[in-house]
Amino acid sequence: MYKVVPISETLIEWLLAQEEPWVVLNTRLDLLGQTADAPEVQSAYEALQQHERVADLLDALQVWPQEQRISKAYDPKDSLWKLAMLADFGLKRDDERIATISEKVLGLQAEEPYPPGFLHGGMDHTKSWDKRPYICISHVMTYALARFGYLDDPRLQAAYDYIITWQTLDGGWHPNEKNLPNGERAEEPSCPFGTVNVLRALAANPPLRDSEIGRRGVENVLMLWERREEPYRPVGFGMGSTFNKLQYPFVQHQILKTIDTLSNFPTALADGRFIDMLNTVTDKQLPDNTYKTEGTNKPYAGFDFGQKKQSSPWITFVIARFHHRLQQHQTT
Repeated sequence: MYKVVPISETLIEWLLAQEEPWVVLNTRLDLLGQTADAPEVQSAYEALQQHERVADLLDALQVWPQEQRISKAYDPKDSLWKLAMLADFGLKRDDERIATISEKVLGLQAEEPYPPGFLHGGMDHTKSWDKRPYICISHVMTYALARFGYLDDPRLQAAYDYIITWQTLDGGWHPNEKNLPNGERAEEPSCPFGTVNVLRALAANPPLRDSEIGRRGVENVLMLWERREEPYRPVGFGMGSTFNKLQYPFVQHQILKTIDTLSNFPTALADGRFIDMLNTVTDKQLPDNTYKTEGTNKPYAGFDFGQKKQSSPWITFVIARFHHRLQQHQTT
């Protein structure tokens, strides 16, 4: 049963009073339903563009691809997570800095014929894809570009076309071509981490939210949640205590990232397993209806979600948006 959490005027006022413009902007857009041309929204967007921590993220992306070779599928220091953060915060291609970086990203898209597994139709952000061809992070950049406003770009559409061809039998995604439906390892489970990252890219493309590919991907994630208490850890990823920590940015395999992704899909919003997942987060609410960060990534210690002592406005907003999306779905 859904633990209804009304989004009070007091909470909205608290979010709008924050110094973080990414909190204010997205509260106005997603919780209040204001349009991009509203004066208050434009003011918040300008503040976002001018914020020093946003400028730091943009500066870190001037060198693309990054010089450091990746050592694992997810490293908080990697450039693509900074790119995704800027997309989450709400920057668009009308910002010249975003447009410049986006062209660099799109300029390193894989082209046919692909070497085996190479890039999976996505973009390169480092010089080691020949060694570590992860579909799970290639399409984090697809997500970011879609959010920036490049859905009408044929280069981005090519990335989405490739995602569709790479879905496995169980509805998820796996970086090994042997796990494709006609491969010798087709019956093996897909990668939970990669599946959520690919679903985020689908969620950023509205027509795909109610598509068959989207529904199959959502079912894969909800099946993993349903089986979380079993000794079942596909590709080593489970949904235990570490998964359940409230954390941002959305780097690791984590509950907020998963709910934020699923909450874009109607089939998830209508599913009791999704509501059970959301209730797990709601149980962490503080008496004043805010939330604290439970897991941090050192490169982002200067952000409100980079410390555990005080309530995090951004974490609180993200969770309020879950409830807003679900309540809207239930009333339509």
